[in-house]
Amino acid sequence: MLIKEYNKESGTQFGIECEKLLYKSVSKYQKIKVYSSRKYGNILTLDDCFMLTEKNNDQYHNKCISLIDKNLKDINLLIIGGGDYGLIRGLFKEQNIKSIRIVEIDNLVVDVCKKFFPSFYKLKKELKNKVDVTIEDGYDWIKNNTSLKYDVVIVDCTDPNLIAEKLYSTKFYINLCKILKDSGTLIQQSGSPYLDGEKLIKPTIRKLEKYGFKEISLHEFNMPIYPLGLWSFIKCKKA
Repeated sequence: MLIKEYNKESGTQFGIECEKLLYKSVSKYQKIKVYSSRKYGNILTLDDCFMLTEKNNDQYHNKCISLIDKNLKDINLLIIGGGDYGLIRGLFKEQNIKSIRIVEIDNLVVDVCKKFFPSFYKLKKELKNKVDVTIEDGYDWIKNNTSLKYDVVIVDCTDPNLIAEKLYSTKFYINLCKILKDSGTLIQQSGSPYLDGEKLIKPTIRKLEKYGFKEISLHEFNMPIYPLGLWSFIKCKKA
């Protein structure tokens, strides 16, 4: 069966040939489905949008990890979202990580990914002990924990919707600036350069410029399973 994602803004569809539906449910926040496929292994969709594949998933994760400065040592890192653990192994492999805190809003995403994407969770015990997972709204968690300080914050969220729109707001960036160490790095998923340039990327950059960030840059990369195949991260530092 061909599972398709339709993008209203571009008027395009992308499909992946799948073998069967492995899982289907609706959490408090979103529809969650997992399919099996020959080429990509298991596939996660949220609200019928492709999010993650078991195989050939490195474009997104590797690009994000590559944006962290290589000369940082003993990094205390915060991920807003990221409950699928897709970033974790690569972070430990490529960076000098002291601790990682994941703040994920949807506990069901964590449970589903542990079951259907088990390879992402295969870590040595000493690395597992460096990871803490908190189930909470990332916006609220940061607002309530500005006394903590992080070297790097990764906002690994969906595009703005009823759940994620707060993670692109002015108040969120003000609190992010508080929780980052001086010259700390922020990396945020920023959608499609083709589709989201005017409504998301440019407004986000303006907010970051206004509320305490510097060295703001847009980083594009190929992402075949996302609309139009090109995606982006915004990277900046606390001023």
